[in-house]
Amino acid sequence: MKLLPGSLAGRMTLVLAAGMPLVIAAGIAVGAISMGGGQASLADRVVTLVAVAEAAPVAARPAVYAGVERAGLSARNLAGTDTRPAVSPDWFTDRLGERLARELPPLGARVLAIGHMGGTGAGWPRHFSLSWEPILVWIELSDGTRLQVLARGRWSALELVGRLTPILLVIGIGLTGLAVWVARRVTRPLGRFAEATVRLGSDVAAAGPLDQKGPREVREVARAFNTMQEQIRRLLDGRTHILAAVSHDLRTPLTRLRLRAEFVQDDQERTKMLKDLDEMEAMIHAAIAYARGDRDGESAVAVDIVDLLEEVRMELADAGHRVRLEGPDRVLWEGRPLALKRALRNLIENAVNYGGHADLRVTMTSLHITITVEDDGPGIPAAEIEKVFTPFYRLERSRSRDTGGVGLGLAVARAVIREHGGDITLSNRPKNGLRQTVVLPRR
Repeated sequence: MKLLPGSLAGRMTLVLAAGMPLVIAAGIAVGAISMGGGQASLADRVVTLVAVAEAAPVAARPAVYAGVERAGLSARNLAGTDTRPAVSPDWFTDRLGERLARELPPLGARVLAIGHMGGTGAGWPRHFSLSWEPILVWIELSDGTRLQVLARGRWSALELVGRLTPILLVIGIGLTGLAVWVARRVTRPLGRFAEATVRLGSDVAAAGPLDQKGPREVREVARAFNTMQEQIRRLLDGRTHILAAVSHDLRTPLTRLRLRAEFVQDDQERTKMLKDLDEMEAMIHAAIAYARGDRDGESAVAVDIVDLLEEVRMELADAGHRVRLEGPDRVLWEGRPLALKRALRNLIENAVNYGGHADLRVTMTSLHITITVEDDGPGIPAAEIEKVFTPFYRLERSRSRDTGGVGLGLAVARAVIREHGGDITLSNRPKNGLRQTVVLPRR
Protein backbone atom coordinates (compact mmCIF):
# COMPACT_ATOMS: atom_id res chain seq x y z
CA MET A 1 0.00 0.00 0.00
CA LYS A 2 1.40 3.37 -0.99
CA LEU A 3 1.50 5.82 1.91
CA LEU A 4 0.63 9.29 0.70
CA PRO A 5 1.84 12.41 2.54
CA GLY A 6 -0.81 13.67 4.95
CA SER A 7 -2.70 10.37 4.93
CA LEU A 8 -3.75 8.74 8.20
CA ALA A 9 -1.64 5.63 7.60
CA GLY A 10 1.32 7.76 6.53
CA ARG A 11 1.13 9.98 9.60
CA MET A 12 0.78 7.10 12.02
CA THR A 13 3.67 5.26 10.36
CA LEU A 14 5.88 8.33 10.67
CA VAL A 15 4.91 8.77 14.31
CA LEU A 16 5.73 5.14 15.11
CA ALA A 17 8.93 5.24 13.07
CA ALA A 18 10.09 8.35 14.92
CA GLY A 19 8.75 7.45 18.34
CA MET A 20 9.94 3.87 18.69
CA PRO A 21 13.67 4.69 18.26
CA LEU A 22 13.28 7.46 20.84
CA VAL A 23 11.69 5.04 23.31
CA ILE A 24 14.37 2.42 22.68
CA ALA A 25 17.08 5.07 23.02
CA ALA A 26 15.60 6.10 26.36
CA GLY A 27 15.69 2.48 27.50
CA ILE A 28 19.29 2.14 26.41
CA ALA A 29 20.15 5.34 28.26
CA VAL A 30 18.57 3.99 31.43
CA GLY A 31 20.52 0.75 30.96
CA ALA A 32 23.75 2.64 30.41
CA ILE A 33 23.16 4.64 33.58
CA SER A 34 22.39 1.44 35.47
CA MET A 35 25.53 -0.30 34.17
CA GLY A 36 27.53 2.84 34.78
CA GLY A 37 26.45 2.61 38.38
CA GLY A 38 27.97 -0.87 38.49
CA GLN A 39 31.26 0.46 37.13
CA ALA A 40 31.32 3.27 39.64
CA SER A 41 30.67 0.87 42.52
CA LEU A 42 33.47 -1.49 41.46
CA ALA A 43 35.86 1.38 40.78
CA ASP A 44 35.17 2.88 44.20
CA ARG A 45 35.91 -0.42 45.92
CA VAL A 46 39.19 -0.87 44.02
CA VAL A 47 40.28 2.73 44.71
CA THR A 48 39.42 2.31 48.39
CA LEU A 49 41.43 -0.90 48.53
CA VAL A 50 44.45 0.78 46.93
CA ALA A 51 44.19 3.80 49.26
CA VAL A 52 44.12 1.57 52.36
CA ALA A 53 46.99 -0.59 51.03
CA GLU A 54 49.10 2.49 50.33
CA ALA A 55 48.52 3.80 53.84
CA ALA A 56 49.08 0.47 55.64
CA PRO A 57 52.50 -0.98 56.52
CA VAL A 58 53.68 -3.77 54.25
CA ALA A 59 53.28 -6.29 57.03
CA ALA A 60 49.64 -5.29 57.56
CA ARG A 61 48.64 -5.50 53.92
CA PRO A 62 47.69 -9.23 53.98
CA ALA A 63 45.07 -8.41 56.62
CA VAL A 64 43.75 -5.60 54.40
CA TYR A 65 43.51 -7.96 51.44
CA ALA A 66 41.68 -10.53 53.53
CA GLY A 67 39.16 -7.91 54.66
CA VAL A 68 38.09 -6.85 51.15
CA GLU A 69 36.61 -10.26 50.40
CA ARG A 70 33.46 -9.05 52.14
CA ALA A 71 33.24 -6.34 49.48
CA GLY A 72 33.21 -8.90 46.66
CA LEU A 73 36.91 -8.51 45.84
CA SER A 74 39.89 -10.78 46.20
CA ALA A 75 43.43 -9.37 46.23
CA ARG A 76 46.92 -10.78 46.48
CA ASN A 77 50.41 -9.36 46.44
CA LEU A 78 52.57 -10.37 43.47
CA ALA A 79 55.68 -8.36 44.25
CA GLY A 80 58.47 -8.85 41.73
CA THR A 81 56.22 -10.55 39.15
CA ASP A 82 56.45 -9.10 35.68
CA THR A 83 54.37 -11.66 33.84
CA ARG A 84 51.08 -10.09 32.85
CA PRO A 85 48.02 -12.34 32.83
CA ALA A 86 46.01 -12.92 29.67
CA VAL A 87 42.85 -10.86 29.87
CA SER A 88 40.08 -9.97 27.42
CA PRO A 89 38.92 -6.35 27.59
CA ASP A 90 35.42 -5.24 26.68
CA TRP A 91 33.32 -2.08 26.89
CA PHE A 92 32.71 -2.49 30.61
CA THR A 93 36.36 -3.09 31.58
CA ASP A 94 37.55 -0.30 29.25
CA ARG A 95 35.31 2.21 31.00
CA LEU A 96 36.43 0.82 34.37
CA GLY A 97 40.10 1.15 33.35
CA GLU A 98 39.58 4.75 32.27
CA ARG A 99 38.06 5.58 35.64
CA LEU A 100 40.86 3.88 37.58
CA ALA A 101 43.46 5.60 35.37
CA ARG A 102 42.08 8.93 36.59
CA GLU A 103 41.69 8.10 40.26
CA LEU A 104 44.72 5.90 41.08
CA PRO A 105 47.64 8.19 40.08
CA PRO A 106 46.88 10.69 42.86
CA LEU A 107 47.39 7.79 45.27
CA GLY A 108 50.75 6.89 43.68
CA ALA A 109 49.40 3.76 41.95
CA ARG A 110 48.68 2.94 38.32
CA VAL A 111 46.78 0.33 36.31
CA LEU A 112 48.93 -2.15 34.44
CA ALA A 113 46.22 -4.32 32.93
CA ILE A 114 42.47 -4.88 33.20
CA GLY A 115 40.05 -7.29 31.53
CA HIS A 116 38.09 -10.50 31.82
CA MET A 117 39.98 -13.68 32.60
CA GLY A 118 39.35 -16.69 30.44
CA GLY A 119 39.33 -18.90 33.56
CA THR A 120 39.21 -18.33 37.23
CA GLY A 121 42.82 -19.37 37.83
CA ALA A 122 44.24 -21.37 40.68
CA GLY A 123 44.61 -20.22 44.21
CA TRP A 124 41.65 -17.82 44.19
CA PRO A 125 38.85 -18.11 46.74
CA ARG A 126 36.16 -20.70 46.03
CA HIS A 127 33.39 -18.14 45.55
CA PHE A 128 35.16 -17.09 42.34
CA SER A 129 35.35 -20.62 40.93
CA LEU A 130 31.97 -20.35 39.28
CA SER A 131 31.03 -19.99 35.63
CA TRP A 132 31.63 -16.23 35.62
CA GLU A 133 34.53 -14.64 33.80
CA PRO A 134 36.06 -12.52 36.60
CA ILE A 135 37.54 -9.09 36.01
CA LEU A 136 41.24 -8.98 36.81
CA VAL A 137 42.80 -5.61 37.66
CA TRP A 138 46.61 -5.57 37.83
CA ILE A 139 47.82 -2.56 39.77
CA GLU A 140 51.27 -1.28 40.66
CA LEU A 141 51.51 0.45 44.01
CA SER A 142 53.82 3.40 44.75
CA ASP A 143 56.51 1.13 46.23
CA GLY A 144 56.55 -1.07 43.13
CA THR A 145 54.43 -3.80 44.64
CA ARG A 146 52.25 -5.55 42.06
CA LEU A 147 48.71 -6.11 43.24
CA GLN A 148 46.17 -8.32 41.52
CA VAL A 149 42.52 -7.61 42.31
CA LEU A 150 39.88 -10.06 41.17
CA ALA A 151 36.23 -8.95 40.95
CA ARG A 152 33.17 -10.75 39.70
CA GLY A 153 32.68 -9.76 36.08
CA ARG A 154 29.12 -10.90 35.42
CA TRP A 155 25.95 -10.39 37.38
CA SER A 156 23.95 -13.15 38.96
CA ALA A 157 20.51 -13.94 37.58
CA LEU A 158 18.87 -11.84 40.29
CA GLU A 159 21.20 -8.92 39.68
CA LEU A 160 20.69 -9.22 35.92
CA VAL A 161 16.93 -9.01 36.37
CA GLY A 162 17.41 -5.99 38.60
CA ARG A 163 19.60 -4.31 35.99
CA LEU A 164 17.31 -5.11 33.04
CA THR A 165 14.02 -4.27 34.78
CA PRO A 166 14.39 -0.46 34.48
CA ILE A 167 15.33 -0.82 30.81
CA LEU A 168 12.37 -3.05 30.03
CA LEU A 169 10.03 -0.84 32.05
CA VAL A 170 11.09 2.29 30.19
CA ILE A 171 10.76 0.59 26.79
CA GLY A 172 7.49 -1.15 27.69
CA ILE A 173 5.83 1.92 29.20
CA GLY A 174 7.08 4.12 26.39
CA LEU A 175 5.86 1.80 23.63
CA THR A 176 2.54 1.29 25.40
CA GLY A 177 2.02 5.03 25.77
CA LEU A 178 2.99 5.58 22.15
CA ALA A 179 0.58 2.87 20.98
CA VAL A 180 -2.27 4.28 23.09
CA TRP A 181 -1.65 7.78 21.76
CA VAL A 182 -1.58 6.54 18.16
CA ALA A 183 -4.75 4.48 18.72
CA ARG A 184 -6.57 7.49 20.16
CA ARG A 185 -5.47 9.63 17.24
CA VAL A 186 -6.92 7.01 14.88
CA THR A 187 -10.17 6.28 16.74
CA ARG A 188 -11.14 9.81 17.83
CA PRO A 189 -12.19 10.93 14.30
CA LEU A 190 -13.95 7.62 13.76
CA GLY A 191 -15.82 8.07 17.04
CA ARG A 192 -17.03 11.51 15.98
CA PHE A 193 -18.12 10.04 12.64
CA ALA A 194 -20.03 7.22 14.39
CA GLU A 195 -21.82 9.72 16.67
CA ALA A 196 -22.78 11.89 13.71
CA THR A 197 -24.06 8.83 11.84
CA VAL A 198 -26.28 7.85 14.78
CA ARG A 199 -27.66 11.41 15.01
CA LEU A 200 -28.28 11.46 11.27
CA GLY A 201 -30.24 8.20 11.48
CA SER A 202 -32.55 9.59 14.15
CA ASP A 203 -32.80 13.23 13.08
CA VAL A 204 -31.48 14.60 9.80
CA ALA A 205 -31.92 18.18 10.91
CA ALA A 206 -30.19 17.71 14.27
CA ALA A 207 -26.92 16.29 12.90
CA GLY A 208 -24.63 19.22 12.22
CA PRO A 209 -21.79 19.11 9.69
CA LEU A 210 -18.60 17.34 10.70
CA ASP A 211 -15.38 19.29 11.12
CA GLN A 212 -13.19 18.65 8.09
CA LYS A 213 -9.95 18.39 10.06
CA GLY A 214 -7.27 15.76 10.51
CA PRO A 215 -5.56 13.38 8.09
CA ARG A 216 -6.52 13.24 4.44
CA GLU A 217 -8.76 10.16 4.78
CA VAL A 218 -10.67 11.69 7.71
CA ARG A 219 -11.20 14.95 5.82
CA GLU A 220 -12.50 13.06 2.78
CA VAL A 221 -14.91 11.00 4.92
CA ALA A 222 -16.16 14.12 6.71
CA ARG A 223 -16.62 15.93 3.39
CA ALA A 224 -18.54 12.97 1.91
CA PHE A 225 -20.69 12.67 5.05
CA ASN A 226 -21.57 16.37 5.01
CA THR A 227 -22.46 16.18 1.31
CA MET A 228 -24.64 13.11 1.89
CA GLN A 229 -26.37 14.75 4.84
CA GLU A 230 -27.13 17.89 2.85
CA GLN A 231 -28.47 15.85 -0.07
CA ILE A 232 -30.74 13.83 2.24
CA ARG A 233 -31.99 17.02 3.88
CA ARG A 234 -32.72 18.61 0.49
CA LEU A 235 -34.47 15.43 -0.66
CA LEU A 236 -36.73 15.32 2.41
CA ASP A 237 -37.44 19.03 2.27
CA GLY A 238 -38.23 18.77 -1.42
CA ARG A 239 -40.62 15.89 -0.82
CA THR A 240 -42.41 17.80 1.92
CA HIS A 241 -42.64 20.95 -0.20
CA ILE A 242 -44.03 19.01 -3.15
CA LEU A 243 -46.70 17.39 -1.02
CA ALA A 244 -47.54 20.71 0.61
CA ALA A 245 -47.83 22.33 -2.82
CA VAL A 246 -50.04 19.50 -4.06
CA SER A 247 -52.18 19.80 -0.94
CA HIS A 248 -52.51 23.54 -1.45
CA ASP A 249 -53.40 23.15 -5.10
CA LEU A 250 -55.98 20.45 -4.32
CA ARG A 251 -57.77 22.54 -1.75
CA THR A 252 -59.39 24.77 -4.40
CA PRO A 253 -60.91 21.96 -6.52
CA LEU A 254 -61.90 20.07 -3.37
CA THR A 255 -63.65 23.16 -2.06
CA ARG A 256 -65.47 23.58 -5.40
CA LEU A 257 -66.51 19.92 -5.36
CA ARG A 258 -67.77 20.29 -1.81
CA LEU A 259 -69.87 23.31 -2.78
CA ARG A 260 -71.28 21.49 -5.78
CA ALA A 261 -72.04 18.45 -3.64
CA GLU A 262 -74.17 20.64 -1.41
CA PHE A 263 -76.48 21.31 -4.36
CA VAL A 264 -77.03 17.62 -5.10
CA GLN A 265 -80.71 16.90 -4.52
CA ASP A 266 -80.29 13.23 -3.66
CA ASP A 267 -79.43 13.08 0.04
CA GLN A 268 -77.83 9.65 -0.24
CA GLU A 269 -75.58 10.67 -3.14
CA ARG A 270 -74.70 13.97 -1.44
CA THR A 271 -73.66 12.12 1.72
CA LYS A 272 -71.45 9.72 -0.26
CA MET A 273 -69.79 12.56 -2.15
CA LEU A 274 -69.06 14.54 1.01
CA LYS A 275 -67.66 11.41 2.66
CA ASP A 276 -65.37 10.80 -0.30
CA LEU A 277 -64.17 14.40 -0.12
CA ASP A 278 -63.49 14.02 3.62
CA GLU A 279 -61.41 10.90 2.91
CA MET A 280 -59.43 12.72 0.24
CA GLU A 281 -58.63 15.59 2.60
CA ALA A 282 -57.72 13.15 5.37
CA MET A 283 -55.36 11.29 3.03
CA ILE A 284 -53.69 14.51 1.95
CA HIS A 285 -53.17 15.67 5.53
CA ALA A 286 -51.87 12.23 6.56
CA ALA A 287 -49.44 12.13 3.63
CA ILE A 288 -48.06 15.57 4.50
CA ALA A 289 -47.72 14.62 8.18
CA TYR A 290 -45.88 11.43 7.23
CA ALA A 291 -43.52 13.23 4.85
CA ARG A 292 -42.86 15.96 7.41
CA GLY A 293 -42.22 13.40 10.12
CA ASP A 294 -44.94 15.09 12.17
CA ARG A 295 -42.36 17.49 13.63
CA ASP A 296 -43.96 20.92 13.44
CA GLY A 297 -40.77 22.36 14.96
CA GLU A 298 -41.27 20.43 18.21
CA SER A 299 -38.22 20.12 20.48
CA ALA A 300 -37.30 17.21 22.72
CA VAL A 301 -38.22 17.74 26.39
CA ALA A 302 -38.62 15.58 29.48
CA VAL A 303 -41.72 13.40 29.01
CA ASP A 304 -43.53 11.14 31.46
CA ILE A 305 -44.38 8.10 29.34
CA VAL A 306 -46.96 6.83 31.83
CA ASP A 307 -48.68 10.22 31.96
CA LEU A 308 -48.73 10.35 28.16
CA LEU A 309 -50.37 6.90 27.95
CA GLU A 310 -52.86 7.87 30.64
CA GLU A 311 -53.94 10.88 28.57
CA VAL A 312 -54.55 8.67 25.54
CA ARG A 313 -56.37 6.11 27.69
CA MET A 314 -58.73 8.73 29.12
CA GLU A 315 -59.43 10.23 25.68
CA LEU A 316 -60.36 6.83 24.26
CA ALA A 317 -62.30 5.94 27.39
CA ASP A 318 -64.37 9.09 26.94
CA ALA A 319 -65.10 7.91 23.40
CA GLY A 320 -66.47 4.62 24.81
CA HIS A 321 -63.42 2.37 24.32
CA ARG A 322 -62.04 0.03 26.96
CA VAL A 323 -58.35 0.63 27.64
CA ARG A 324 -56.37 -0.69 30.63
CA LEU A 325 -52.92 0.56 31.72
CA GLU A 326 -50.37 -1.23 33.92
CA GLY A 327 -46.91 -0.09 34.93
CA PRO A 328 -44.92 2.16 37.26
CA ASP A 329 -46.32 5.47 38.42
CA ARG A 330 -43.73 7.53 36.57
CA VAL A 331 -41.31 6.91 33.69
CA LEU A 332 -39.34 9.99 32.64
CA TRP A 333 -37.83 10.07 29.17
CA GLU A 334 -36.62 12.74 26.77
CA GLY A 335 -38.56 13.10 23.53
CA ARG A 336 -41.05 15.10 21.49
CA PRO A 337 -44.32 14.72 23.41
CA LEU A 338 -46.82 15.49 20.63
CA ALA A 339 -45.14 13.16 18.15
CA LEU A 340 -44.84 10.40 20.76
CA LYS A 341 -48.45 10.81 21.78
CA ARG A 342 -49.63 10.54 18.19
CA ALA A 343 -47.49 7.43 17.57
CA LEU A 344 -48.75 5.69 20.73
CA ARG A 345 -52.32 6.76 20.02
CA ASN A 346 -52.12 5.19 16.55
CA LEU A 347 -51.09 1.86 18.11
CA ILE A 348 -53.77 1.99 20.80
CA GLU A 349 -56.47 2.96 18.27
CA ASN A 350 -55.46 -0.04 16.14
CA ALA A 351 -56.00 -2.26 19.19
CA VAL A 352 -59.44 -0.87 20.09
CA ASN A 353 -60.61 -0.72 16.44
CA TYR A 354 -59.65 -4.31 15.56
CA GLY A 355 -59.60 -5.99 18.99
CA GLY A 356 -62.37 -4.22 20.86
CA HIS A 357 -60.08 -3.12 23.70
CA ALA A 358 -56.42 -2.44 24.50
CA ASP A 359 -54.22 -3.63 27.36
CA LEU A 360 -51.22 -1.34 27.90
CA ARG A 361 -48.15 -2.35 29.91
CA VAL A 362 -44.98 -0.34 30.64
CA THR A 363 -41.80 -2.05 31.88
CA MET A 364 -38.26 -0.77 32.41
CA THR A 365 -34.77 -2.23 32.47
CA SER A 366 -31.41 -0.55 32.83
CA LEU A 367 -31.22 -0.22 29.03
CA HIS A 368 -34.75 0.04 27.66
CA ILE A 369 -38.31 1.20 28.23
CA THR A 370 -40.80 -1.26 26.78
CA ILE A 371 -44.45 -0.43 25.99
CA THR A 372 -46.74 -3.28 24.92
CA VAL A 373 -50.23 -2.85 23.45
CA GLU A 374 -52.28 -6.05 23.31
CA ASP A 375 -55.76 -6.81 22.02
CA ASP A 376 -58.00 -9.82 21.40
CA GLY A 377 -58.58 -9.16 17.70
CA PRO A 378 -57.92 -11.42 14.71
CA GLY A 379 -54.20 -10.63 14.59
CA ILE A 380 -52.18 -10.29 11.40
CA PRO A 381 -51.03 -13.06 9.04
CA ALA A 382 -47.30 -13.71 9.48
CA ALA A 383 -46.58 -12.77 5.86
CA GLU A 384 -48.25 -9.37 6.36
CA ILE A 385 -46.59 -8.29 9.62
CA GLU A 386 -43.88 -6.16 8.01
CA LYS A 387 -46.02 -5.06 5.08
CA VAL A 388 -48.47 -3.22 7.35
CA PHE A 389 -45.72 -0.68 8.10
CA THR A 390 -45.65 0.30 4.42
CA PRO A 391 -47.34 3.69 3.82
CA PHE A 392 -50.92 3.41 2.52
CA TYR A 393 -50.86 -0.39 2.88
CA ARG A 394 -54.05 -1.76 4.44
CA LEU A 395 -55.14 -5.27 5.30
CA GLU A 396 -58.74 -4.15 5.10
CA ARG A 397 -59.48 -3.40 1.43
CA SER A 398 -62.74 -1.47 1.64
CA ARG A 399 -60.89 1.90 1.73
CA SER A 400 -63.42 3.11 4.28
CA ARG A 401 -62.07 5.33 7.05
CA ASP A 402 -64.45 3.64 9.44
CA THR A 403 -62.70 0.31 8.90
CA GLY A 404 -59.04 1.22 8.81
CA GLY A 405 -58.17 4.83 7.99
CA VAL A 406 -55.81 5.62 5.13
CA GLY A 407 -53.07 3.11 5.95
CA LEU A 408 -50.53 5.50 7.47
CA GLY A 409 -51.02 4.92 11.20
CA LEU A 410 -48.35 2.24 11.68
CA ALA A 411 -45.98 3.87 9.19
CA VAL A 412 -46.15 7.20 11.04
CA ALA A 413 -45.83 5.49 14.43
CA ARG A 414 -42.73 3.53 13.41
CA ALA A 415 -41.15 6.61 11.80
CA VAL A 416 -41.65 8.63 15.00
CA ILE A 417 -40.36 5.89 17.29
CA ARG A 418 -37.31 5.25 15.12
CA GLU A 419 -36.53 8.96 15.05
CA HIS A 420 -36.37 8.70 18.84
CA GLY A 421 -33.88 5.83 18.62
CA GLY A 422 -36.38 3.05 19.31
CA ASP A 423 -38.43 0.61 17.23
CA ILE A 424 -41.85 -1.03 16.92
CA THR A 425 -42.46 -4.74 16.35
CA LEU A 426 -45.67 -6.72 15.87
CA SER A 427 -46.37 -10.30 16.89
CA ASN A 428 -49.44 -12.48 17.18
CA ARG A 429 -50.40 -13.63 20.65
CA PRO A 430 -50.44 -17.40 21.28
CA LYS A 431 -54.24 -17.75 21.38
CA ASN A 432 -55.65 -14.74 19.60
CA GLY A 433 -54.98 -11.05 19.25
CA LEU A 434 -52.03 -8.86 18.36
CA ARG A 435 -49.13 -7.62 20.47
CA GLN A 436 -47.55 -4.28 19.48
CA THR A 437 -44.22 -3.67 21.22
CA VAL A 438 -42.45 -0.32 21.45
CA VAL A 439 -38.84 -0.36 22.72
CA LEU A 440 -37.21 2.96 23.60
CA PRO A 441 -33.58 3.32 24.75
CA ARG A 442 -32.94 4.61 28.27
CA ARG A 443 -31.14 7.97 28.23
